[in-house]
Amino acid sequence: MPRLTPADATLILDHVLGDPSVPAAAAHALLAALPFPSDPTPRLRRSVLLRRLAADPVSTSALDTLHLLASLPAAPSPPPPIAAAHIAVAGFLAASAPDFDAATTALFARPDGRARRAVDEGGSSALASDEAVATVDQFEAAVGNSFSQVVLRGLWGDRSAAEERVRELLTAEWAAIGPSLLEVVAEQIVGDGAVETWREADEATRAKFRLLAGEGKAREILGKLEESTSRVNPISTPEVSKVVDALKASCAELHSVVEDPLPAAKAVADEVLATRMDRAANSSAESGQPAACGPAGACVLNENNNGPNKTPPSLMDWNPTAQTIQWEESPDPGGSEPALRRPHLPSPRRIPVSPLPPADNKNKRRKARKWCLLEEETLRKGVELYGSGNWKDILSNNPDVFIGRTPVDLKDKWRNMTR
Repeated sequence: MPRLTPADATLILDHVLGDPSVPAAAAHALLAALPFPSDPTPRLRRSVLLRRLAADPVSTSALDTLHLLASLPAAPSPPPPIAAAHIAVAGFLAASAPDFDAATTALFARPDGRARRAVDEGGSSALASDEAVATVDQFEAAVGNSFSQVVLRGLWGDRSAAEERVRELLTAEWAAIGPSLLEVVAEQIVGDGAVETWREADEATRAKFRLLAGEGKAREILGKLEESTSRVNPISTPEVSKVVDALKASCAELHSVVEDPLPAAKAVADEVLATRMDRAANSSAESGQPAACGPAGACVLNENNNGPNKTPPSLMDWNPTAQTIQWEESPDPGGSEPALRRPHLPSPRRIPVSPLPPADNKNKRRKARKWCLLEEETLRKGVELYGSGNWKDILSNNPDVFIGRTPVDLKDKWRNMTR
């Protein structure tokens, strides 16, 4: 197994010791196996002090541990829990000591006493609370006063109460200790910015990332990295770049050698168009008919003329339905020239309203024809107006709607509609 570097040992200790679920025996074994870093992180320092305090919550060394814990920069927990735990432990040690005056003098009365020194450090200290200042003054005033000593023993002589204050502090500190550096790094390599982190890392660093992320997660991140790389630059090898440059140079040379065929093609098209215009003009001159001029200015013969010698069709030929207008002359009342009267136009052919089949085809079966919505609505209104059964009246009063229908047809249709 390769030897761990101090940086790796710091990451491991910071991660393991900062987890309160790790047993104390495992933490001590890890501390014995790994070298303690010369510059530990604030989280590692706090973790070591919290574990030391949990192992010995009420003692003189616990006061020193609490003092060191309060001196750490940027303490995540508020000052009152540390001050409360510190003064609870100091009060218990003084109240439970066999020699109350000696213990109180050592802790509270002398300027170098642990509790007095912590309070006198100033208002910015995590141990300098209003409760701590009042308790220090009470213990200092109780030196040589038996009555005050009895009162203070009853207030601070309970060991379980002092341990409860320490456990409250430990709970608050462990909850606010924050993630380890290893967890932060692991979040970076498996979170939203994992692709960018892996792209900037070398092979040795990626190997460490594999250990943290796991093989399955590592394959997923590498797949995303490859996909993003191929999307940005699908092929970026020097050989491919060389081929691309050669193709660009060949295209430039080809454009310089090959001429543009569009001008020559346009010239040929103009020549063909001019030839056709000349032929059309000559054909028109030989036939004696003017050529029809198209929208482009080119005169062409009428399409209905199959040859230059054929006469173009007249207006009557173009409209086969046209008929000659007959003008009738009327004598002039003055006796001069006959005046033209109103032209007589032939009346249009009338179409019967209801083309019924001939009489001689009665035995032939009529072809069924679907009923339209207009017929159904007219039949319904007819029944409302004339009553059901009066099919002849309904048919005779709506001949322009029921074209080709019989009273039997109306009766059958009404029977189908009422179903």
